[in-house]
Amino acid sequence: MNRLMPFTSMLLQDMVSTEEMRKIWSEENMLQKWIDVERAITEAQSKLGMIPQGAAKKILEKLSIQHLCSKRIYEKKKNISHIMVSFIKAFREICGTAAEHFHIGPTTQDILDTGLTLQMKEAHNLIMNQMYELEQILCDRALEHKNTVMMGRTHQQHAVPCTFGFILAIWASEIRDHIERARESEKRWLLGNLTGMVGSQNAFVELAGIKTTTKLQKMVCNNLNLKSPMIDLHSRTDRFSGVISNLAQLCSSLGKIGINISNWQRSEVMEVQEPHDEMQSFSSTNPNKINPDDSEQVEGLAKLVRCHALAMQDIQMLDNRDASRMPVLFVTIPLNYMMASKAISTTIKNLAGLVVHDDIMFKNMVHANVLGQTIAERLMIAMYKKTGEKIKAYDFLNKYAKKSRRERRLFRDVLAEEEYFSILFDEKELERLFDITTYTGTATYQCENAIKIIGEKRKNEISEGILVGKNYKIKL
Repeated sequence: MNRLMPFTSMLLQDMVSTEEMRKIWSEENMLQKWIDVERAITEAQSKLGMIPQGAAKKILEKLSIQHLCSKRIYEKKKNISHIMVSFIKAFREICGTAAEHFHIGPTTQDILDTGLTLQMKEAHNLIMNQMYELEQILCDRALEHKNTVMMGRTHQQHAVPCTFGFILAIWASEIRDHIERARESEKRWLLGNLTGMVGSQNAFVELAGIKTTTKLQKMVCNNLNLKSPMIDLHSRTDRFSGVISNLAQLCSSLGKIGINISNWQRSEVMEVQEPHDEMQSFSSTNPNKINPDDSEQVEGLAKLVRCHALAMQDIQMLDNRDASRMPVLFVTIPLNYMMASKAISTTIKNLAGLVVHDDIMFKNMVHANVLGQTIAERLMIAMYKKTGEKIKAYDFLNKYAKKSRRERRLFRDVLAEEEYFSILFDEKELERLFDITTYTGTATYQCENAIKIIGEKRKNEISEGILVGKNYKIKL
């Protein structure tokens, strides 16, 4: 058997997907969801008197993946080409004459879209559980490192200190927004659809009238634990696009986390290290290498998910619908869910086992190349408080920062030579001002406050039954 790269490749599949998500997006599960939709339609039509009950009973006996496998459908499709006609004709051979009462009124898109939505629902639940787990880890580790001082950087240059917990709490708040965004979007896409050829339910109305037709769709959707739409959805690909856009935004956040972790473990920085097994190797030629492969691959996955989100947004159909969306839906949605799941699972592993070198974080704050200049903002504020002249203080410090760099001398030593500066501060004041570890602003407070808010939200979700099965409470 030839395995298709990369998602069914034994060597590559775990780089781009997770086993749990691959099961959801298997062909067998897709077919099972089509069968689930057709069973719900048959049951509802039987109860509403739209098809004979005896035929419905026979249909339901035979309508299972054990009888109607993908191989049987494929044999029909070789000649027929149309996937749903092949599905129906294959079932006719299995079921016999009772199948004449099968698939009465639905169009192909009713089955494919609703079946796809059922698969998406399973995938969505897995992603939600993963996001909650990631949020938990970020909150726990943020509190663990709320006072771990590190250098804050902008443009990859030293700026002013903050704490590592502060950064982790920002990431936790970002994941919280992704969770709430995903929950909020459910009302727009967790919908069934049973509206026939162009969406106006003509065949159903001809069969049983408007009132029964309206009941039918509600019964089918209720049977499948989906909501009934306010109007036909066949031409509405925006609902699927919204889901994929949310996944793209999530993966962008995960990619950002990944490239930061990989950057912080550069040999000359080494403030953190992602976990790895003792037996793990990182280079085919360098036996000493420990590469941040996992973190880097998360950003690679994020790029792919973002590209697929663009393809979803670019779907434009003519008239009531056409087939231009089919390749996009059945490529983009499964692959994005699989890649997003892998990106989250990798991020969970990395953050749960992340080794934090707080001693190196301190050493980097006073790195020789920086010459102690990252205290400049604090000095500027102190000078302003004494003189009321902020711009003058800025220009003064800017001038002597340049001199410090030009002469490769410590900023403090250069400033000490200037009478204007020496008059402003005594030695005790300077010791306090130059203690960079005490210049973290509200980093610790913001960290604690953000985690407290997230904890309250999770507490409410537990009471509402949204979070179940695990101890999801955050220990504040």
